[in-house]
Amino acid sequence: MAPEHNKPPRWAQTLLRKFASTDSLEEVEGDLLEFFIQWKATYGIRKARRRYVWTVFTLLRPFGKRKRHDHSSKTATYFMLRSYFKMSWRTLLKNKVSSLINISGLTLGLTTSILILLVVLNEFKYDQFHNNLPAIHLLMKHQKTNEGISTGWSTAGPMAEALRTEFPEVKYAARVAQFDEQQVVVNNKISYESGIYADPDLFKIMTFPSLTGDVVSVLESHSAIAITREMAKKLFAGEDPIGKTIVFNRHHSLTVGAVIENIPDHSTVKFGMVIPFALFENENDWLKKWDDNRIMTWMQLQPSADVPSFNHKITELLQTRSNDKTVSQFAYPLERLYLYGSFSNGHPDGGRITAVRMLIGFGVFMLLVACINFMNMATAQSEHRAREVGVRKVLGASRKWIIYQFLNESFMMTFLSLFTALALTVLIIPSFNTLTHSNIHFDFTSLPIGLWTLGIGIVTALLAGSYPSLFLSRFVPARVLKGRMVNGKGGGLRRALVTFQFVISVFFLIGTIVMYAQFDHVRNRPMGYEQSNLVAIHLDSTLAAKFSYLKTEVLKIPNVRSATGASNNVLYSGGAVTGMDWPGKRPGEELSVVVADVEYDWSKTMGISIVQGRDFDPAFASDVTGCILNESAVAQMGLQNPIGSMVGGHPVIGVARNFVYNNPFGKIAPMAVYLNPTRMTHLYLRIQNNNQWRHTLDRIEKIAKQVSPDFPFSFSFTKEEYEHHFHEISDTSLMISIFGGMTIFISCLGLFGLSGFVAERRSKEMSIRKVFGASMLRVLVSLSQDFLRPVLIALLMVIPASFFIAQWALSNVSYAVPLSWWMFASGGVMILVISIVIVLYHGWRTAQESPAVRLKNE
Repeated sequence: MAPEHNKPPRWAQTLLRKFASTDSLEEVEGDLLEFFIQWKATYGIRKARRRYVWTVFTLLRPFGKRKRHDHSSKTATYFMLRSYFKMSWRTLLKNKVSSLINISGLTLGLTTSILILLVVLNEFKYDQFHNNLPAIHLLMKHQKTNEGISTGWSTAGPMAEALRTEFPEVKYAARVAQFDEQQVVVNNKISYESGIYADPDLFKIMTFPSLTGDVVSVLESHSAIAITREMAKKLFAGEDPIGKTIVFNRHHSLTVGAVIENIPDHSTVKFGMVIPFALFENENDWLKKWDDNRIMTWMQLQPSADVPSFNHKITELLQTRSNDKTVSQFAYPLERLYLYGSFSNGHPDGGRITAVRMLIGFGVFMLLVACINFMNMATAQSEHRAREVGVRKVLGASRKWIIYQFLNESFMMTFLSLFTALALTVLIIPSFNTLTHSNIHFDFTSLPIGLWTLGIGIVTALLAGSYPSLFLSRFVPARVLKGRMVNGKGGGLRRALVTFQFVISVFFLIGTIVMYAQFDHVRNRPMGYEQSNLVAIHLDSTLAAKFSYLKTEVLKIPNVRSATGASNNVLYSGGAVTGMDWPGKRPGEELSVVVADVEYDWSKTMGISIVQGRDFDPAFASDVTGCILNESAVAQMGLQNPIGSMVGGHPVIGVARNFVYNNPFGKIAPMAVYLNPTRMTHLYLRIQNNNQWRHTLDRIEKIAKQVSPDFPFSFSFTKEEYEHHFHEISDTSLMISIFGGMTIFISCLGLFGLSGFVAERRSKEMSIRKVFGASMLRVLVSLSQDFLRPVLIALLMVIPASFFIAQWALSNVSYAVPLSWWMFASGGVMILVISIVIVLYHGWRTAQESPAVRLKNE
């Protein structure tokens, strides 16, 4: 016998026998003795005896609650979790096909969600870098017209000074006007740059830090300029630009007084150079008028400002000074401008936030589809896992630990998918940015991105693993070990989940078809003018000043059929004005009219039909005071006999057929065209339809270089430029289609999982049917009923609903495609065909299986 001092303390054994439960005393006493032997070998007899005594006390009340701190319990838990991790890994490797399907579905869902997360976070970053963001507001204007209330940011020139001097609510106010492609000369090198004219207060309102110099002082001067770091590098090739001269637009020698840090991509106000607004003011007398609105006005309000009261006061001021009661003004916060900057009939109606919410919903549904796919694949293997669960329960595993095991499998697959998705996202981002003209990137050091990504992974793992773990852990050992599966009450839920998957998939597919139909409808819209062989040439100030000479010389080229000029690109015509008078105008009635200046032969060169009257003609000297209206303007003014009518103080000499400009999706807005050869910015040419076009343009370039040698000659075909506009829209629709395709693919994986489950559950039934003489076709039909039911239910639910949703969505589009039955039927047929292929795959495998193999153990 072992000496007494080599045994556990006798008094502790006595205490244990006296107070421990008699039901478990024998097991507990034996386990403690085994632990005591291990402790003695590891730590020595004295420490082993102390551990034994401590363990006895933790097993007895009132000390039992401290059992969780026992080292042996922690060790057992550690080994159990490690065991579960190993089993999860082995299960993943054992079921290679289902694991691949699960990981593929989750990877696609997580990749899409991470991309959407990056886009959404980028959208919410807009303008957040400004220190005074809550106080920064843009002055906006409501204008009542015959068609309702239009809203815009164009304001009158004198308004900023009035805000500074007459309203204590305003701390700073600044005017801003943009310019594009103006000539800049540095060291005899010519380039064409874009930027803004701005008041000094703009840099007190907004946070654009200077690297060198003081921007406010620069803008208070009339002979200085501030440029960004990127522009400084471009113009001065790394030299210090401070004090150097830039010749701007041929007439202004400006000294670089400050260099500004590059403007963030997520900024509403962007520029490469800033020029004192005083220069712009000196050259444009219309800035003194209260009824001419062409510039932006930014404000920083005092913290105590009552914005509704302030809006009422600035509206009264504008109505009094402009003598126009149909206009009102309001301060709109910059922090809401980017996402909530859309207005309809004078009220905010969303904006980019609508697309952001749609993207968020899309990402959530993608993850749901991927999780449902995981659930169905897991439950499809329930018969294989049932005996495993039964054996574990017989050996003492509680349901809680079995749930932990299945959740562990879910977490393992989800995080394998997450790591794969992160790698895939990094690879996809460059192509995604090119495709969607975005500028997103995955910053691994960003805490918000890391937390959101980790959160998406955890939520996905819990969501995907919750139902399988609860479903599989409830199996009764006595039944599953006898070979009798539990009659799954979850079968209906599984079918409902797959139905939900296909509801989403069919909806996305039909939405994509309708979207493409709408784009094609607008792309093929009658333009109202002839785009083919119409060339636009941009003019600088020198070419514009000698427009008549340029046109005369160009018309001498044989392949040029006609030529004209315009103050705007025909695709994006001019700004709108109000305050025009016309015969029959009612008091308080206003109409927003787009205005454009053109040259002779306008309708002939552009291919626009004159439905009443005539085009501008050199034979009529009075045409310089006349105007041409489009059909939309005539209709909205209610002019019965427009020719000769006085509109805005100009006699109408012609009515042009409506042609599409600005927004190809919208209504054609009223337009008034004036003869003003001094304001030409574009030369339009109608050339012969032959293979000599390049030679023709080379000759035109030589003529342009004779007039303006330094100006870089550029041209564009109007038809190609218009198509390019749709290329950008098509890129966006392609992105949506790709994501929709991913959803459909994952949904089909879900159907694959359910079909595998049904085929496995009914394989013995099908074998018995074959024994009793059922044909192959009969077996396939019997299986197909269960396979295709969720798909058919989804089609019946989605097609009517998608029709009404498409009607509602297109009701806001002026030039909407007529909805047709094929848009909805084709989506349904496509999904049905894919589903039938999957059904035939599983059905054929089950029907081909020999009954003897399935029934040999029965």
